[in-house]
Amino acid sequence: MRARRRVVTVGVVVFALAVIAAVASPDGSSFSYGTMQSSCAPWDGPAIAITLTIEPAQCKRIAGPYVSLAIWRGVPIHAGQVVKFGAGSDAGWGARCAKEGDCKSAQSGTLIFDNYQERSSATGQYELQFKDGGTLKGTFAVKWCEERVICG
Repeated sequence: MRARRRVVTVGVVVFALAVIAAVASPDGSSFSYGTMQSSCAPWDGPAIAITLTIEPAQCKRIAGPYVSLAIWRGVPIHAGQVVKFGAGSDAGWGARCAKEGDCKSAQSGTLIFDNYQERSSATGQYELQFKDGGTLKGTFAVKWCEERVICG
Protein backbone atom coordinates (compact mmCIF):
# COMPACT_ATOMS: atom_id res chain seq x y z
CA MET A 1 0.00 0.00 0.00
CA ARG A 2 2.86 2.42 0.82
CA ALA A 3 4.48 1.82 -2.58
CA ARG A 4 1.23 2.63 -4.37
CA ARG A 5 0.78 5.82 -2.30
CA ARG A 6 4.34 6.92 -3.23
CA VAL A 7 3.69 6.27 -6.92
CA VAL A 8 0.48 8.30 -6.78
CA THR A 9 2.23 11.12 -4.88
CA VAL A 10 5.11 11.20 -7.38
CA GLY A 11 2.62 11.17 -10.25
CA VAL A 12 0.72 14.13 -8.78
CA VAL A 13 3.95 16.09 -8.25
CA VAL A 14 5.13 15.41 -11.81
CA PHE A 15 1.74 16.46 -13.19
CA ALA A 16 1.74 19.66 -11.09
CA LEU A 17 5.22 20.58 -12.31
CA ALA A 18 4.17 19.97 -15.92
CA VAL A 19 1.15 22.25 -15.48
CA ILE A 20 3.29 24.98 -13.91
CA ALA A 21 5.79 24.74 -16.79
CA ALA A 22 3.00 24.95 -19.37
CA VAL A 23 1.46 28.02 -17.74
CA ALA A 24 4.81 29.78 -17.34
CA SER A 25 5.67 29.24 -21.00
CA PRO A 26 2.68 28.09 -23.05
CA ASP A 27 4.65 27.24 -26.20
CA GLY A 28 7.51 25.60 -24.32
CA SER A 29 9.86 28.46 -25.17
CA SER A 30 11.92 30.35 -22.66
CA PHE A 31 13.59 33.47 -24.02
CA SER A 32 16.38 33.55 -21.46
CA TYR A 33 19.46 34.12 -23.62
CA GLY A 34 20.39 36.98 -25.88
CA THR A 35 22.37 40.00 -26.85
CA MET A 36 22.24 43.75 -26.32
CA GLN A 37 23.78 46.60 -28.23
CA SER A 38 23.66 50.33 -28.80
CA SER A 39 20.75 51.54 -30.89
CA CYS A 40 18.79 54.70 -31.71
CA ALA A 41 15.46 55.92 -30.31
CA PRO A 42 12.72 56.97 -32.76
CA TRP A 43 13.87 60.60 -32.37
CA ASP A 44 17.52 59.57 -33.05
CA GLY A 45 18.62 59.71 -29.41
CA PRO A 46 20.68 56.92 -27.80
CA ALA A 47 18.96 53.64 -26.99
CA ILE A 48 19.68 50.03 -26.06
CA ALA A 49 18.38 47.13 -28.17
CA ILE A 50 17.99 43.71 -26.55
CA THR A 51 17.24 40.49 -28.42
CA LEU A 52 16.17 37.50 -26.33
CA THR A 53 16.43 34.00 -27.78
CA ILE A 54 15.64 30.43 -26.79
CA GLU A 55 19.24 29.27 -27.20
CA PRO A 56 22.54 31.07 -26.55
CA ALA A 57 22.84 33.84 -29.14
CA GLN A 58 25.67 35.21 -31.20
CA CYS A 59 26.08 38.81 -32.25
CA LYS A 60 24.38 39.61 -35.58
CA ARG A 61 22.92 36.07 -35.80
CA ILE A 62 19.39 35.23 -34.79
CA ALA A 63 17.91 31.83 -35.53
CA GLY A 64 14.35 30.94 -34.69
CA PRO A 65 11.83 32.91 -32.65
CA TYR A 66 12.99 35.81 -30.50
CA VAL A 67 11.86 38.72 -28.34
CA SER A 68 12.92 42.20 -29.41
CA LEU A 69 13.18 44.95 -26.78
CA ALA A 70 14.24 48.58 -27.08
CA ILE A 71 14.92 51.02 -24.27
CA TRP A 72 14.79 54.69 -25.21
CA ARG A 73 14.50 56.47 -21.85
CA GLY A 74 16.75 56.07 -18.84
CA VAL A 75 19.88 55.31 -20.84
CA PRO A 76 22.50 54.48 -19.67
CA ILE A 77 21.03 51.52 -17.82
CA HIS A 78 22.10 50.66 -14.26
CA ALA A 79 21.63 47.68 -11.93
CA GLY A 80 18.27 47.81 -10.17
CA GLN A 81 16.64 49.89 -12.90
CA VAL A 82 13.02 49.20 -13.83
CA VAL A 83 11.86 50.15 -17.33
CA LYS A 84 8.12 50.23 -18.04
CA PHE A 85 6.56 50.95 -21.40
CA GLY A 86 3.06 50.98 -22.81
CA ALA A 87 0.21 53.39 -23.54
CA GLY A 88 1.30 56.94 -22.79
CA SER A 89 4.95 55.97 -22.31
CA ASP A 90 7.82 56.44 -24.70
CA ALA A 91 10.38 54.59 -22.52
CA GLY A 92 10.69 51.69 -24.92
CA TRP A 93 9.09 48.95 -26.94
CA GLY A 94 8.82 45.16 -27.05
CA ALA A 95 7.67 42.47 -29.47
CA ARG A 96 7.61 38.71 -29.88
CA CYS A 97 8.91 37.64 -33.28
CA ALA A 98 8.42 34.30 -35.02
CA LYS A 99 11.18 35.35 -37.44
CA GLU A 100 12.71 38.51 -38.87
CA GLY A 101 9.86 40.77 -40.06
CA ASP A 102 7.11 38.69 -38.40
CA CYS A 103 6.66 40.41 -35.02
CA LYS A 104 3.71 41.08 -32.71
CA SER A 105 4.15 44.27 -30.65
CA ALA A 106 3.45 44.14 -26.95
CA GLN A 107 0.88 46.58 -25.55
CA SER A 108 2.97 47.06 -22.42
CA GLY A 109 5.95 45.64 -20.67
CA THR A 110 8.33 45.79 -17.74
CA LEU A 111 12.06 45.11 -17.68
CA ILE A 112 13.96 44.82 -14.42
CA PHE A 113 17.75 44.87 -14.53
CA ASP A 114 19.09 42.83 -11.62
CA ASN A 115 22.65 43.32 -12.81
CA TYR A 116 24.09 45.55 -15.52
CA GLN A 117 27.71 45.80 -16.56
CA GLU A 118 28.20 48.65 -19.05
CA ARG A 119 29.18 47.29 -22.50
CA SER A 120 29.51 43.75 -21.09
CA SER A 121 26.38 41.94 -19.84
CA ALA A 122 23.07 42.18 -18.04
CA THR A 123 20.67 39.92 -16.18
CA GLY A 124 17.11 40.54 -15.17
CA GLN A 125 13.44 39.85 -15.65
CA TYR A 126 10.87 40.78 -18.27
CA GLU A 127 7.12 40.69 -18.67
CA LEU A 128 5.24 41.63 -21.84
CA GLN A 129 1.45 41.91 -22.23
CA PHE A 130 -0.16 41.49 -25.65
CA LYS A 131 -3.44 42.67 -27.17
CA ASP A 132 -4.85 39.12 -27.25
CA GLY A 133 -4.45 38.89 -23.45
CA GLY A 134 -1.31 36.78 -23.62
CA THR A 135 1.64 37.40 -21.34
CA LEU A 136 5.26 36.49 -21.91
CA LYS A 137 7.60 36.63 -18.95
CA GLY A 138 10.86 35.22 -17.74
CA THR A 139 14.42 35.93 -16.75
CA PHE A 140 17.29 36.82 -19.05
CA ALA A 141 21.07 36.89 -19.27
CA VAL A 142 22.43 38.85 -22.22
CA LYS A 143 25.89 39.71 -23.48
CA TRP A 144 27.01 42.94 -25.11
CA CYS A 145 27.61 43.05 -28.85
CA GLU A 146 29.86 45.86 -29.99
CA GLU A 147 28.12 47.68 -32.83
CA ARG A 148 29.06 51.11 -34.10
CA VAL A 149 25.87 53.15 -34.16
CA ILE A 150 25.51 56.79 -35.15
CA CYS A 151 22.16 58.38 -34.30
CA GLY A 152 20.86 61.60 -35.71
